[in-house]
Amino acid sequence: MPKTPMKTLLAILLLLCVVGSDLAAYGMFQVTSNVVHVDMQFTITLSSSVRNGEVSLTARVRINSNSVGDGIDIAFFYSLNGGEWTHFATQKTNRGGIARTTYTITAIGSYEFKAAVSST
Repeated sequence: MPKTPMKTLLAILLLLCVVGSDLAAYGMFQVTSNVVHVDMQFTITLSSSVRNGEVSLTARVRINSNSVGDGIDIAFFYSLNGGEWTHFATQKTNRGGIARTTYTITAIGSYEFKAAVSST
C-alpha cells in the first residue's frame, strides 16, 4: 500500500471539516428559519331542508379536516333557474364550526344554494 504524505491527509481532513460544518450550518438555517409554508383549505358541507316555503341551510366548516370553531363569517348565496349567484345572508360559525340561516322562497323556479368563507 503506497504511503500518503501527512500534508495531503491533513488537507483532506481539513476539507471534510469545512464541508461538514457548511452542511451543518445550512441545516441550522432551515431549522431556525421563520419562513413557513401553510396550506389552509376550507371545506364547507352544506345541508338543507324545506318547510312551508322556507329553506333552512346548515354549513359545517372545516379547515384541513378540523372544525374551525366559532367566529368565522360564512356567506350564503342562491341561484334561481341557473342564473347569477346572489348573496342573501352572512352568519358566524358557532363553537362546532356550524353556521345556520334560512331563505324564504320568493319565486317559483329551481333554486341552488352555496356557502363560502367570507373575505370581509
